[in-house]
Amino acid sequence: MTNTQNFKRSLHRRHFLQGLGAATILGVGGCVGRDVLVSPYSGGELVQPPVETSTDGLLDTKVVGQMCQYKLDGDAVNLRGYNGKPVGNTFDIKGGDTLKLKLTNTLPPLDPTDYVCTIDGIEVITGYNVTNMHLHGLHVSPKAPSDDIFISVLPGDTYDYEYEIPKDHPPGTYFYHAHVHGSTAIQVASGMSGALIVRGDIDEIPAIKAAKEQVMVMQTQRFDAKGECNDYGTLNLGDKTYINGQYLPVIRMKKGEVQRWRLINASHKVPLNLKMEWYRYTTTMPFTVLCLDGNPLPKTKEVNSLELVPGNRADVLVKGFSPGTYYLTGGVEGGNLATIIVEEDGEDMTLYAGDLPENPHLKPIPASEVTFGRRLEFGFVYGQSPSFTVNDKVFSCDDPWQIPLNSVEEWEVYNHTAYP
Repeated sequence: MTNTQNFKRSLHRRHFLQGLGAATILGVGGCVGRDVLVSPYSGGELVQPPVETSTDGLLDTKVVGQMCQYKLDGDAVNLRGYNGKPVGNTFDIKGGDTLKLKLTNTLPPLDPTDYVCTIDGIEVITGYNVTNMHLHGLHVSPKAPSDDIFISVLPGDTYDYEYEIPKDHPPGTYFYHAHVHGSTAIQVASGMSGALIVRGDIDEIPAIKAAKEQVMVMQTQRFDAKGECNDYGTLNLGDKTYINGQYLPVIRMKKGEVQRWRLINASHKVPLNLKMEWYRYTTTMPFTVLCLDGNPLPKTKEVNSLELVPGNRADVLVKGFSPGTYYLTGGVEGGNLATIIVEEDGEDMTLYAGDLPENPHLKPIPASEVTFGRRLEFGFVYGQSPSFTVNDKVFSCDDPWQIPLNSVEEWEVYNHTAYP
């Protein structure tokens, strides 16, 4: 039996024992007061990251990449992060805003020879402590000083990013994270990420606007016995998934209350299959999906599970129907993520269901506009010079595809690697 299978078995058994304990305390009819429900969980209340909101069309912020000392579920760590915390602040902006972001790298300097690697014959500045910034999923310019992922900010340096958010940008949940090739996994697995919200028409629907918002940045910080992450081998250690830097936090809601959850899989490699389950796994609470990857759906969709691979986001509404204790689970690899406590005596809020505002960028593309089709087979070659491949050819920047502007192609993509 694999470690993953062992973890899955222990996870389900742990949930069952916790639920059995609750059932024993409450009795078959659940006649004892609800204050005894503290027994099935041990984590603290879910804490929201600090929020920075744009004013008069501008959000001017500073992000410091640094070594951060804090505790994760009791473990003292010394990990790369933003502004001394396990997760970055939440940026809250609107379509048409300008985001100015000063990124300062105070990570320790490395030996100069560690800064340079060769990709396709070109020397590239890299290194575990070389960083930059990427706004994941946003429709912004890829050119400097905007979302240019080839910028390298060395230890001791600062870079001033400036992003012009289109007026008609799709509203939803996005996130920002480090993106220097060669160090992305190390830095994201340390916690160098944060939520980014773009607001628009969907946020003005009264039943959605009335819902309490909960940002949930799901990360998989990995560290060795010293509490550090300084090599690729460390990325395979541990199996915990944290939400906003917390392990197994508690999410409370009243019966009848509706909350809007902004879910972000900011893990370096762990796919999540999200469910809200009662302790005996016979009852689930549904998600009402509003947006996927920042893109509003044509209309809301109710689902019992939600798959998020690394980089995916989802905006969902959750309503507390029946009082009790539930668990937010992440599937075999994600494990148990949080405890949900639905309490009595709440206001019966409207759970919105129906059409969502249409965005001009998200209209369906008719088949008549497709001019070309491609089949992409992603692979990975192991050995002394491990390489990613596309259609059995080693990936290279020297052989780009020339695609006419505004043309429409249909791609079929197959991932045969172990990487998302």
